[in-house]
Amino acid sequence: MDLLHLGIPSLTTVTVVGLIISLALTLLYHAAKPKPIPGIPHNVASAGNLLGDVPAITSHIRATEGTFITYIIDLMQSLNTPIIQVFIRPFSKPLVVMGDFHEAHDVLIHRSKDFDRSDSLGDLVKGLAPDHHIHLKTGDAWKRQRRLVQDLMTPTFLHKVAGPALHANVARMVNLWREKALIADGRPWHAADDINHVALDAVTAFAFGEGFDHSATRPALETLRALDAEGIAAVRRGGDKDAPIEFPPGKGGELLEAILELTETVGEVQGNPWPALTWAWVMRRPRIKRAVRVKEAYIMKELTSAVRRLTGADGQGQAVRSAVDHMVVSETKLAQKDGRAPDYFSRVMIDEIFGFVFAGHETTSTTLCWGLKFLSDNPQAQSKLRDALQTTFAAAHAEGRDPAVHEITGSHIPYLDATMEEILRCAGTAPVVDRQAVYDTELLGYKISKGTMLTCLVTGPTMMSPGFEIPDAQRSATSRAAKGEGRVRAWDPQDMALFNPDRWIVRTGKDNIKDGQEVEEFDPTAGPQLAFGLGTRGCYGKRLVYVEMRMVLVLVVWNFELLACPPGLSGYKSALITTNEPRQCFVRLREVGRAACKAR
Repeated sequence: MDLLHLGIPSLTTVTVVGLIISLALTLLYHAAKPKPIPGIPHNVASAGNLLGDVPAITSHIRATEGTFITYIIDLMQSLNTPIIQVFIRPFSKPLVVMGDFHEAHDVLIHRSKDFDRSDSLGDLVKGLAPDHHIHLKTGDAWKRQRRLVQDLMTPTFLHKVAGPALHANVARMVNLWREKALIADGRPWHAADDINHVALDAVTAFAFGEGFDHSATRPALETLRALDAEGIAAVRRGGDKDAPIEFPPGKGGELLEAILELTETVGEVQGNPWPALTWAWVMRRPRIKRAVRVKEAYIMKELTSAVRRLTGADGQGQAVRSAVDHMVVSETKLAQKDGRAPDYFSRVMIDEIFGFVFAGHETTSTTLCWGLKFLSDNPQAQSKLRDALQTTFAAAHAEGRDPAVHEITGSHIPYLDATMEEILRCAGTAPVVDRQAVYDTELLGYKISKGTMLTCLVTGPTMMSPGFEIPDAQRSATSRAAKGEGRVRAWDPQDMALFNPDRWIVRTGKDNIKDGQEVEEFDPTAGPQLAFGLGTRGCYGKRLVYVEMRMVLVLVVWNFELLACPPGLSGYKSALITTNEPRQCFVRLREVGRAACKAR
């Protein structure tokens, strides 16, 4: 009987189909399997695993409460090499990781034609801001889009337009902490949410102006001030002096809740081997769709208001009050120059606005959380900073008031600058700087093919631990030239892992004496630093971060002593979510005794 007539495949057909499937699976397996770059050290076991380094990374995180970065540093140490390759994504090239500041500096400054901005950072925020300039390779399109926002980071705009709004929001958090310190009576509390909220308030005020009527901090302050004696007693109940006290949270408004919710989605994409698929899944959730609608509607409302105010019949001479205003003015000028109609409501405008809200909020809050920990655990540095502030702002100290915004932004305080730089160095908020090979090239003597991703460690060897010996012959010509000209600086291996702002301070010599002592100055080039990247594609918003940090550190250290928290609340383990966040961020405060405290 003919089996095919009965609809039953013949043995030959089954065999052929089976062979085809088997061949396809074999080809698929080999395509997905890691393909090491010849010569570059790696975990040999991972190279033979279909999932590459992922199982080893997962085991490391579970065993040590570490992160992808601590896995990388451990692997470098075990292989005794400043350059390794790891296998993260099936069907993809290996990720090359380098732990050497000297060579990273050379790549970022002198070899921008060989290595451009990588796709990985853009993948991380693709769902939130698909048309942001971070996705563009360096070139004319990137330059055109950057012109929209390039003047937002000028000192004039940051100090005179954004400064007052930043100051007002930080002052509100200081008032919140004054209320909390009074209720806590020496007990510690979890401070990460407070810092997260003040950073969000600061960057939204920068974006939308001093008149922005939403606040993430205000609801918490109002909730505490509404507590009666019974409510305060309930908050204080339970626990000894080292037990953290829990305060009732305030309910933020719809817009800020939407921004926070969207920000948290990035943590789901971080480290995922298929970011595009993950974003497609995340952005289809009803609550995320709603958050996007709320965010988009508000930005459109602000753009509409700015366009009406600045381009109408009476718009001539109207003051720029926000980053949105500034972008509307920039788009008007660019359109006139290009001979086209302005497009105030484009996807680019919306994504650029949300881009600095998202990035400015996340990076600043994480860095400040680390900063509070460093200052709490280093009382000598904290006292030296407070002394410098009280000396610089002598009038404010004598009058028992906080330094005004123009005093904070206009004063030269070397030790404050050094403290901020040391916080940035030690925090590792953005723990890597990524680039991508534009052409086939070489790195430390190894062949790197076009399209290969390169990650430079921000807190790795030569930054927070001694570097590896690298023969000069392996370095690039520009790298060797920099060394020969004495332009390579290094930290003292004995204390490079410690928090020490004085490493950024230099004495200016015996010819520059004040009050019988050599004048000390801040030297931003004292040693290796990669907190904001380097070169043309370095962090665009770093000046905003500096201003925000300056406001917070001045007003917090001016008003409070940051006391050490119990060891159980003072750990330095981190979690790599959107940024490299401390797992624990607690504060224990004591108000600084000033006339201002008595007057309040």
